[in-house]
Amino acid sequence: MKSNKTIFLILLFLINFNSIYSFNFKKEIKISNDKINLPTYNPWIFQDRFNLYSILINSTNIPVFGEDNSNNCLHGLQLQFEWQNRSGRLEINQGHVNTKSWWGDMNYYLSIIPYLSAMKMGLVPVVEIVSINDQRFCSTYEDCDQEVLNNWDNFFQQIINIRNNGSEGDDQQLLKFMWTAHIGSIDKATKLFTDSLLLLPKNELRFGNGWAHFVDVIATVNFNTNYSTVYHLGQQLPPIMLNSNDTHPSSIESFTKEQRNVVLTMYEINDLSSNNLVWNSFMYLLKKMTKNEICRNLINNEINIFLNSPVPTIIEILFDILTNNC
Repeated sequence: MKSNKTIFLILLFLINFNSIYSFNFKKEIKISNDKINLPTYNPWIFQDRFNLYSILINSTNIPVFGEDNSNNCLHGLQLQFEWQNRSGRLEINQGHVNTKSWWGDMNYYLSIIPYLSAMKMGLVPVVEIVSINDQRFCSTYEDCDQEVLNNWDNFFQQIINIRNNGSEGDDQQLLKFMWTAHIGSIDKATKLFTDSLLLLPKNELRFGNGWAHFVDVIATVNFNTNYSTVYHLGQQLPPIMLNSNDTHPSSIESFTKEQRNVVLTMYEINDLSSNNLVWNSFMYLLKKMTKNEICRNLINNEINIFLNSPVPTIIEILFDILTNNC
């Protein structure tokens, strides 16, 4: 009798123990399994970062981007990253991007940040981003700069709205949101990575800083960074990093005429932007004039001509347009 009572109490204890603790135990196991099975991407491995771009582009296709998605304005980001690799600007060693590469650091804010935003918005698969011991390179949505993220959130929300509405989409409107996010990323990254910028050879620094400011110009005219446009532009960009002897682009024999003209133009923009008063006045006038559709189209056309067949006088041409009221 006593034995039966003992067995009963043991069974009762086991049942209660199971009901109290088993749910939390199973939940903990489930969370662990989810984390184990989560795809992991190391943003400092070139192919991983490149693949994240591919996922992002494929996951944001809408009718206005065309059946083949070639009009997707995010193509420009991946193609630029590819050019940076091809030209040695990522300083890759055994497949890894150098964390001290200014180009690689800047690109982080144009690749990982957009992906984390799209992931938060439910547009791309959830993944785990490998982090490094540097707080400038956030690896979760919560740890990133919220102002920069909000701009990307707004862009991706436009894509979600277009899908929900079943509409074609307005590529000009999308470009405005994309460029706001793009410039926000660059502005933030520029302030963070002055240390890696100063590691560049003098003329590569001039070129890189000029390029970053040139992005401000093309953003103002809502330049379309689709596949065909940026792919062609990639052929006009310098195929190798510039060294301290490349002061005069005309002396770089291995470059094409177009590549020399691009380098010369970025040198000029770098010099122009070094004077904040002059550069800010130029950008103010440019933004003001592009509110006029005729002026905007004229300026956009000149920039497209330059990008297709670079000339060393694009800044003079733009100044001429602006000072003559189009």
